[in-house]
Formats: sequence, structure tokens, C-alpha cells
Amino acid sequence: MNLKFSGIFLTIMICAITSSGQTDSVDVIPYWENKETHVVKFKSSTTDSNDGEVSHFVSTFEARFTVKEATEKDYKVEWIYKNIKLADNDPVLENQLISKLTNVKLLIRLSDIGQFIELINVEEVKGIANKVVDEFIANTTTNPPMNAQFKLAKQLIASKQGLEIAILKQIKFYNFSFGYNYKINFVQTNKMKLPNPLGGQPFDALETVQLTKLDTMNSVCIIETSKIIDGKILKTAVMEYVTKATNSNPQVIEEMNKAGLEMTESTMQQIDYSVGIIQKSFFKRITNLGFLNRATLLEMETID
Repeated sequence: MNLKFSGIFLTIMICAITSSGQTDSVDVIPYWENKETHVVKFKSSTTDSNDGEVSHFVSTFEARFTVKEATEKDYKVEWIYKNIKLADNDPVLENQLISKLTNVKLLIRLSDIGQFIELINVEEVKGIANKVVDEFIANTTTNPPMNAQFKLAKQLIASKQGLEIAILKQIKFYNFSFGYNYKINFVQTNKMKLPNPLGGQPFDALETVQLTKLDTMNSVCIIETSKIIDGKILKTAVMEYVTKATNSNPQVIEEMNKAGLEMTESTMQQIDYSVGIIQKSFFKRITNLGFLNRATLLEMETID
């Protein structure tokens, strides 16, 4: 019997045996077959609030992924973006880059348990991405902040790892929960790092991971995570940044001392674990630094 079909059969049998509620954990891995295809929709919503002005940006993306090769060792998956509606002046860099990659084949290698390994056709994609960023740089000479952002992007995509960071956020999020065993009512706590938007060292953060729902009758589970930066650490970093940037302006420092500062991330994924398909999910990041306040929400749904 094919090993992947064996995995599906075993999952079904486990569900049947334990549907009375005895099961309290689940392994989340893909059971994909060659030529299997799915359509995924993404919605990116960004809200910026600075100096009393609020701006909203909503961009939508549709992608099709096809399993080109499924073996006992790994999966080779082809992602192609088809329908993209980018918000005017969308401030999210990866959204800007992805919007120019319509119909570009992104070949991804995953492990046998569904964890991301690499972008396979990195040189081909890098060549396309370099042309895209060069065009962005040329077209934003009258917008210094955006121009500087694209110049930094040019440096980022020079490496394989940087290119993956710049354009694969949505794809990596699809595979975010794969490769782990989750136990109901058990909170896994991890120490980790989050990027520092002020340009300094990454912040220490506390991550929690929890299986919040396990429906064995329908082979559906919900996994939620949260990442929080300690408020005191964030406050210290912001105050140091503001003090240097304003030459110790007492009025600005006083205002920042009163500001409510926050940096958090949270996710939810609803998964059909009998086949390894993400039914729907979201990723939310809140960054409130007093002078820079942004909320980003990435929603995802497999529609076919």
C-alpha cells in the first residue's frame, strides 16, 4: 500500500476508534498526492495610525498550488499567483513584491512532514525579483521613504534566505502548523526573538502554542499561537530611540512616557488533519510604538 495512502487510512482508523473523545492529541502533517491541486485566497489588511491620521489598505491575492512530486522524503510544490488586487500605496513590502509575480512559478520544497525547506528555483525567481525592485526604485524617486525601503529590499533579496523572507510569507504561513504533535488543553511555551522595527537587536518574546479545538468526528482541529514582547523591554527600547532621534526633547519624551506601547503577534489555523489542508486561518500583528502604530491582518482560506 502507498505510504501516503497508508497514512490517510491510519488517520481515519484512529478517528473512528477514538471518536468517543478518548483522543486528546493530533499530528498535523500533509497527506498530499502527485498532481493534487488547491486554490488559496489571501486577504491582507493594514491600518496605520500616526499623528491622529488613520489609513486603511486592503489587498487580495489568489494562488494555486500543485503537488508536483510527493515522495517518502519530501514534497515539491508549485505555487502560482493568479488574481491579485493591490491597494493603492500598500505599505507592506511583501505585498508590493508579490503583486508583480503574477504567473511566476514558485517551486517549493517541503519535508515529508510538511515543514518548509527551501525555494527550489531561487535563481530564476531572484532574476525576476531584481527587475521588479529596480523598477520600484526608479518609480519612487519622489517618495524618499518608499525609495529607501525598496533599496533595502534590493539588498535583502541578494541572498537566498533574504529572497525567501521577502516573497514567501504567505506560502510559509500556509505550512506554519505542519510537522508537530498538538495536545488538547496543553499550552506549549517557547522563548523566541521578534524583529526590532527600530533597527536594534531583536526583542525577546514569549510564544504560546495551543490546540484549542479537536473535532475527531470531522477530522478538524484549531491551533492558536501568540507572541508577546515584555512591556518594560519595549518601553526601554522606544525611549532610547526617541531620546536619540529628538535630541532629548522633553515634550516628546513626556508624551512617549504616557503612550501605551505594544508589540504582539497571534495566529489561528483551522485544519482538516485527515488530509493536511488548511481550511482557514489568520495572522495578526499589532505594533504600537507611540509614533508608529500599525495593525496588520493576513487572512487565508482554501477554497478548492
